[in-house]
Amino acid sequence: MADFDYLLTLPGEDRERHWLQERLETLSVREGITLSAAIQRTQPEDMEQAIDCLQTLDGYTVRPDAGSYAALGQYHLHWGTNMPKAAMDFVDLAAVGQKYEDKHPGLFVGSCYVEYPEQFPGEIPKPVYQRGGLLPEDGRWSVKLKLASPAVPEGVWLRLPGEYNGDFDCTVDEALVLDALHIQRWDECDLLEAQCILPEIGDLTRQYDNVADLLHDGTELGIVLEQKGQGMAHFTERFTAALELEGCHDLRLALDVSQNLRCYDWIPFDGPEGYAVQRLRGDNVPEELIHSGDIDLNGYGQHLLDEQGYLPASNDGGYIRRNSKEFHYQFSTPTPEQSGMTMQ
Repeated sequence: MADFDYLLTLPGEDRERHWLQERLETLSVREGITLSAAIQRTQPEDMEQAIDCLQTLDGYTVRPDAGSYAALGQYHLHWGTNMPKAAMDFVDLAAVGQKYEDKHPGLFVGSCYVEYPEQFPGEIPKPVYQRGGLLPEDGRWSVKLKLASPAVPEGVWLRLPGEYNGDFDCTVDEALVLDALHIQRWDECDLLEAQCILPEIGDLTRQYDNVADLLHDGTELGIVLEQKGQGMAHFTERFTAALELEGCHDLRLALDVSQNLRCYDWIPFDGPEGYAVQRLRGDNVPEELIHSGDIDLNGYGQHLLDEQGYLPASNDGGYIRRNSKEFHYQFSTPTPEQSGMTMQ
């Protein structure tokens, strides 16, 4: 893994340096490879450009085991064509690799080929971050794991969910980490650190004694966050409020909550006053009276919410309550109190 600490010495603001330092501390193996390619493509002149560079890494595609023109040619023929295996010995693999590079410009980094993001000729990419604006959030992940092996005791980072690239049994990210650790199976490595993007989740290193299981559940969470409840309105606010309501500090339970959001009634935040107006309109109360100032809308709205068992979410997203629909457990094991129990 290349050392990118020099980025912290570039001209910039203290807040930018702090952002970069935190981001680089958990840089995954795949991100390290793509960052090497990105920097060689365009060297950042200051921290503003370095941050922008880090925020565009997802646009790069990593081709593992393709660190030369011949290896790239073989990779392309194996995964991108129906070339018979017996015919490979008769192919000029280096020539195929060079032609592939012509169509998919990129750079060799170690044993990988990194393809640059596609863009139209003459197109100037719009900066993701510009100085003076809000620092970007690094939110395109679910779980980060620092894994170590006897060969690499200091460990390397894996960022979930990973990217599938070809017909692999695992993601590109996972394959790169296995290679970096010089191992073939997850039971050959140790989990040093783990981070979850959901602040409600507790210490993952205590919740899992099997790295493969944590990889699976971390990937599942990534899919959940990406799909946003199959397009459910206010998914993020509703999900985090449900986790809070359940007092959830376990990744497995969080996954179950994500699959059972129908068990929670949700009112988007418009303040008690807004809820009172909505209910009065539903009761066909004249608009003139609603807005006359003669009704304590805030008090009436709060009374309705309290009466119906709604609790305010700390994320200010709205109000939530548990309804009587059955909660199905798929990932976690319910406690005796939870088994067969519904709440409202």
